[in-house]
Amino acid sequence: MEKAQGDVGVYERRILRELEEIEYKLKELNEDREALKRQLIKARSENDSLKDVSRKNSANRIIIEDSIVEYLKNNNKPISSKKLYELSKNKILDLKYNSFRTILHRMKEKGIIKNKSWGVWVLY
Repeated sequence: MEKAQGDVGVYERRILRELEEIEYKLKELNEDREALKRQLIKARSENDSLKDVSRKNSANRIIIEDSIVEYLKNNNKPISSKKLYELSKNKILDLKYNSFRTILHRMKEKGIIKNKSWGVWVLY
């Protein structure tokens, strides 16, 4: 009889451990859901300029350009290409580095940004 009670204790501990793991996963999923909701609200408010854009690449370019300008304004100091790329990847998860470099080059040609030194950018 004593062995059966010991088996119940092991079984009970395993169930409790599995419940804790599920609770942890639920907490993580809820945090992810809330982060996505915040991103959606931010995207809707920031991207009114995208309502007439029909191509995905154009929309992505505008999002990245806006975010680069925002980062440079908020920091009030030069930022490296690498740091701008990392920050931009938060907006467009599948952003390729070469595409990002093209966006930087176009922004430079438009007179939006300029090189402070090699690979370091500031607003015009």
